Amino acid sequence: MHEKRNFILIIVAVAAALWAFAAWFHIISPDAPLIVVQRILSTIIAVGLAGWLVYALGFEDKLPNHLSEQVGDMYYGVEGLSFMPTIRVRNGQAELCVYYQNRFENPCQTIVHLRPPVDSFIIKPGVCDVHFTFKAGGGDFGVIHQPIAVPEHLQGEVIEVYLAAASYYPRSHGSRLRKHAGIPCGTLMVDWGGAAFKTGVHEVSGEIPINNPATLRLAMPKNVNSYVTDAATWKQECLASGVK
Repeated sequence: MHEKRNFILIIVAVAAALWAFAAWFHIISPDAPLIVVQRILSTIIAVGLAGWLVYALGFEDKLPNHLSEQVGDMYYGVEGLSFMPTIRVRNGQAELCVYYQNRFENPCQTIVHLRPPVDSFIIKPGVCDVHFTFKAGGGDFGVIHQPIAVPEHLQGEVIEVYLAAASYYPRSHGSRLRKHAGIPCGTLMVDWGGAAFKTGVHEVSGEIPINNPATLRLAMPKNVNSYVTDAATWKQECLASGVK
């Protein structure tokens, strides 16, 4: 994101350092006009740009924090992948949306597990727990949409959902692109080397063990469908690509 700016900073910083060297070590004649001003000004510029470069190359995020812009500063993180489940409404249909952001340059595989109360929103009748399984490219920011039904007696209410997640980088993390890791959440055991990773939204058994789950509060919207329509299919959408 900042490669062009950083390159210009390096060029200008080197030029300022050469100017300061020439002014202080008499390469520029001591009798030159405003030599004292040149020495002070060139030194200030060189030191200032050097400090900016240290921050830019060592501490500054390489990509914008799109997740924070979308959901605020409070979100969760697991092994390099930041995410936040939330509820959105589109054309009278409630959607359970999981916004995600890969903090590193290599792609990852992630499972976000939600365990809502028994009498809760509905993806498929008779099923409680739900797995969001997805792949995120290096530095990608995106969202998974899953239409849900909200029973009339829950509309306008706030429900508590248990949350756990796991993430895996097949080629290691690579370089860090964003600093903010998010709040730790619960974990679950995943055999990443077992069956092929299948992306999608999967209804799963409520007997799957989750360790130290976080408690997520979701506000159920009003005036939305209380039953799942035929169009209730999940969709993953990349909102901003990371590593090209």
